[in-house]
Amino acid sequence: MSIETTPASSPDPEWERLIAGLADTADSPLLQKTADTPVNRPDLLGDMPLTPEWVRTPAGWRTRATVGRVNSTRAFRRWVRRQNTEHGHTAQVFRGMRRTFLWVQGTEGVQVATARREVQQAQADYKTAKWGHDKKLIPGKEKEKRRVAMEKAFAGSVTAMTKYKTAQKDARLRRGARATLAAAAVAVPEGAGIYLIGGTGGVIATGSAVLALALIGRRTMGGEVYNDRDAKIGNGDRMTDDMIDRAFRDAGIIKPDQAVVFRSPVIQDGRAWLAHLEVTGGVEVADVQKKTGPLASALGVPRHQMDIRHEGREDHLSLWVSMTDPFGRTVPNPLIGTTDRVNAWRDGLPLGFDKRGSIVLATISDYSLLVGGTTRSGKGMAVANILVGAMLDPRIRVRLFDGKGTGEYVGIAPALDTFVRRNPERLLQFLKVLVGELERRTEILVDLGVSKATEELLEQLGGIELVIVDELATYTVKGGLNGQYAEEIVELLAQIAAVGAAVGIVLVLATQYPKVDVVPSRLRGNCAARWAMRVDSTTASNVILGDGAADDGYNARKIENSKSTRGRGMLTTPDTGFIDSRSLFVDVENGDLRKAAKAGIALRQTIGRLPQHCPDPIEDQLKADTGISMVAGGPTGKGTAVQAEAELPEPIALARAAFAAAGDPERMTSAELHKRVCGISRTWEPGEGETPEQARDKFLKALRETAAQIAPGVEMKVRQWSGGRGYYLATILDLARESTSRTP
Repeated sequence: MSIETTPASSPDPEWERLIAGLADTADSPLLQKTADTPVNRPDLLGDMPLTPEWVRTPAGWRTRATVGRVNSTRAFRRWVRRQNTEHGHTAQVFRGMRRTFLWVQGTEGVQVATARREVQQAQADYKTAKWGHDKKLIPGKEKEKRRVAMEKAFAGSVTAMTKYKTAQKDARLRRGARATLAAAAVAVPEGAGIYLIGGTGGVIATGSAVLALALIGRRTMGGEVYNDRDAKIGNGDRMTDDMIDRAFRDAGIIKPDQAVVFRSPVIQDGRAWLAHLEVTGGVEVADVQKKTGPLASALGVPRHQMDIRHEGREDHLSLWVSMTDPFGRTVPNPLIGTTDRVNAWRDGLPLGFDKRGSIVLATISDYSLLVGGTTRSGKGMAVANILVGAMLDPRIRVRLFDGKGTGEYVGIAPALDTFVRRNPERLLQFLKVLVGELERRTEILVDLGVSKATEELLEQLGGIELVIVDELATYTVKGGLNGQYAEEIVELLAQIAAVGAAVGIVLVLATQYPKVDVVPSRLRGNCAARWAMRVDSTTASNVILGDGAADDGYNARKIENSKSTRGRGMLTTPDTGFIDSRSLFVDVENGDLRKAAKAGIALRQTIGRLPQHCPDPIEDQLKADTGISMVAGGPTGKGTAVQAEAELPEPIALARAAFAAAGDPERMTSAELHKRVCGISRTWEPGEGETPEQARDKFLKALRETAAQIAPGVEMKVRQWSGGRGYYLATILDLARESTSRTP
């Protein structure tokens, strides 16, 4: 089969089919460039392998202009610092003048001096011979001999004088010619400039002469040419070939007999420098990546400002070094505010951005994701980005199990096909039913004779099942309350993560306790995508990214602990490999999640898949097994799986839900009870001009009054214990049972 690569008079269907996926006509906003969030596309045809990203967008050109101004300022400052050294341009001009004078003077002076010395010696010989001849008492024969010697010395003196005068004349002629040439090099352009342009031309000619003298004096008296061997990008210096070669040697990447070959010039890519390199002597790209730290130090930048990527051959790489912190800004999720449908299976969902500013996409298709990081490291923002994207693909059934038990996700409950807060038993029941769904889908693929789901088969399988478990430690730690479910939950999650993605069941697991007992290796190993935010130890980093990842340079412990680094992490997926990234920004407090949920509800209504208004085999089975459906947050819409809760008076129902959200502890202080109640219902939050203590007392009073009316047999009072005072779970359960039994 041959393919025409030049325009033809008639269309070529085969060629059109091959390039159809390369056109900029996707129906998803993810694949469209915007001024603030450019999306890098792979150059599948290889037409522009060395084209920097900034030339492709207007924002890139504006950024390039800004960088140019900054670099000009830095270059001027370095020029000023250089002037008081022997490499200063004033010193160069004077050295040029001196060297020009020496050139005009030439080497003829040596010949003249030699001839002068010969004249002096000849004259001295003649005087000696004459003195010996003029003695009175010399015999005649000796007298004649001395006369001959005197005449010979005289002739030599005349010859030496003639040679001396000839040398002087030759020196004057040669020096005159060179002086005329040097003067003409200045006078002719000067005169021509004044004649043609006037005073401006004279100034230009003078400047040219000074520049020429500076070039002549470029080398110092020791022969050195200016070369800032200490130049570093971190000091504002431009990245050059010499700088890269020196940095590779200082970092121990190449030896004296090896070299760095430049496959392209060093170019400026927005606020960064970019070079395409080839390393020799058997050095591979992986060897260079392991030396990221020393190489970054040699260039004077933090390691997260440098990006090394493999380019085809094992010895080809691209070196990208940012002039500023590439993660020192926040980038909003581009899907916030849109109501357009996206294709999470084909195009993926935006999660974050990498060092080079490209949006990182994760497909909800063939792998599960594990996210880990300490408190306030940005783990929750990663989950929020997934939720925003999942809302805009109505084929996705979102099942959310919130192990934190807060009210963070209550506002989007109507868009969730399953929403449960802090209930390990319910998660176990759900996973058992989900395994049955996995087996059902597998049998469909077996009947069709295929190994994994495709986008065309999604509808037949029942859509995409996206199961999000936020705070995995609530469900997988054996110790503590509900620990009896942990082992079975881990096994089921590992089984689903291993084969679920192949049939359209994808897991997203998040934890702020990245420990081995929270994320066992059999579970982590089945999650092909992993994202480690800042952690407290190298061991915790390896728990998320895999054993040995830290030794390869990917250690999330080294991420700085500050507000400016929230959301920064190290990500590995089958699509991206290991990369540094930062999550996109979702303003949860100002309603970004609610906006996405609203758009998701509208999209699901159009295809008849809105939660509570469409068949749901999984929740229908759970309702048949347990009597409770947790569609859209269950009976209360707040994610609390308590069957009698809907029949209880509000204060009693809220108190029971608060204990359930906390994992049913034995007791709870009054302040903690009220705080959790406010997380479930805003009705009892402090009103205008009301203190938290007053709001708490109002709720507790309502609870006591309701208990006195509905269940007078239950003693409802605050109890004291060592370190606190409040209510016991047993009392709340007795109150709920008594209230239910008295309800007609």
